Amino acid sequence: MVSISLRNDQLSISFIFLSIFIWWMVLIYSWEKRKHDFKFLFFLLFLEGTFLGLIQTNDIFNLFVFIEITTIISTILIIYKKDGYSVRSGLYYLLFNSVGTIFYLLGLIFIYITTGSLNMDIISEKISYIGENSVIILSYIFIMAAVGVKSAFFPVYNWLPKAHGAAPASISALLSGLLIKSGLYAFIRFNKVYNIDIMYDLFFILGCLTAISGIFFALSQKDIKQILAFHTISQIGIILMGLSSMSGKTYIGGIIHIFNHAMFKSLLFMGAGYIINVYGTRKITDIRGVFKNMPIASCFMIIGMLSITGAPLFNGFVSKTIIKYGFKGNTVKTILLYIINLGTGISFVKMSQIFFGKFKVQKLRNYHHELAMLILAMMCIILGNFYMPLTKGFFGVELSFVKVTDIVNWINYMVSIGIGYLIYKKIIEKDYNIIKRLRHLNISFGSTNFMLVVFIFIMVVWSYVY
Repeated sequence: MVSISLRNDQLSISFIFLSIFIWWMVLIYSWEKRKHDFKFLFFLLFLEGTFLGLIQTNDIFNLFVFIEITTIISTILIIYKKDGYSVRSGLYYLLFNSVGTIFYLLGLIFIYITTGSLNMDIISEKISYIGENSVIILSYIFIMAAVGVKSAFFPVYNWLPKAHGAAPASISALLSGLLIKSGLYAFIRFNKVYNIDIMYDLFFILGCLTAISGIFFALSQKDIKQILAFHTISQIGIILMGLSSMSGKTYIGGIIHIFNHAMFKSLLFMGAGYIINVYGTRKITDIRGVFKNMPIASCFMIIGMLSITGAPLFNGFVSKTIIKYGFKGNTVKTILLYIINLGTGISFVKMSQIFFGKFKVQKLRNYHHELAMLILAMMCIILGNFYMPLTKGFFGVELSFVKVTDIVNWINYMVSIGIGYLIYKKIIEKDYNIIKRLRHLNISFGSTNFMLVVFIFIMVVWSYVY
């Protein structure tokens, strides 16, 4: 008889530190507005405790329980505004994630029948003895389907832009910066438990499709939060491209990008919320003169943009360079990563127009917003320059090949941004009909569930073919 157990290793401890840090930033950011809103603070801190349980449990049923609780509490925070759009988006998020967890339960049942245990260590040990039979592979596929929904993999990510667009800015920062990483954490854990490598190439392909499709949708948007939401999808794709190998430099790069993404995407969502509060609109075509009206917040936003686009001296450059180094010798993978980075650059060239122009607004300073953004901006810079002792201490890897001061890297970045600017001016800014169709594309709940079935079918076929 094995009792319910907790597990702490380098990965879980790293996630614990990240969780506590991001929650503190969200609390600081929302404090002025929410300090007397005890219901909001209760659900926010309850969610933190549940998330900490999720990343420490070593029992696959308890992991299911923690995932369900985090989903329910996240839904409450998404619909907190109580308007029609937020309620619809929150229920969409709740119902679709619940469909995903049904498949998780099926996978859990199959693996329990086969191994007689719910403990991850014992399951892993028994799978190594039993081998990869059809029941174990089917269990793995069902659990990966649930993980794909939670992590917003292609093609089951339609819930994410709806939830991020509807949630308050602080919750959007938390969703994008941390909560979506619960699926990626489960992805890492279950791949180590099952150790089924036949799916690794498929997950790389799904990572590419996730990243590229996220960029296409982001380029079509005019809502500042929707642009950031779809770029959460594209960055998840980059992370999946790294994690799909489950070993080597690309895997380490994927893990580090999880942490770097948490910093710069939380910063960008907080900045977007601050701008929306001041300007009273979310359309980037109606937001002008942000740098003149909000110079401090603008500087922090620019740091976030430089980080996500992979500028040297900022944290995004480090993790993307590690992933690219892992692709060394594979021209196709390197080109795909370059295309994805180029698309990211185009999007933030498009967003950068908000800083220019003349538009007078009432200058409403919020020092709590600016303090949280300052700390996150500093972390983007610190992790972009002092990454060696941190990665050596936590992951035991040597990163001398990451050269943030190399002039070649700066030239490559500037050329990429220059090409992105030209593409934006010649194509994206014209707002062709296909771009408008992408912007207004609305996938129904039924279609999203159908895509989940297709996702599972693809994994089943792949497992039998390979």
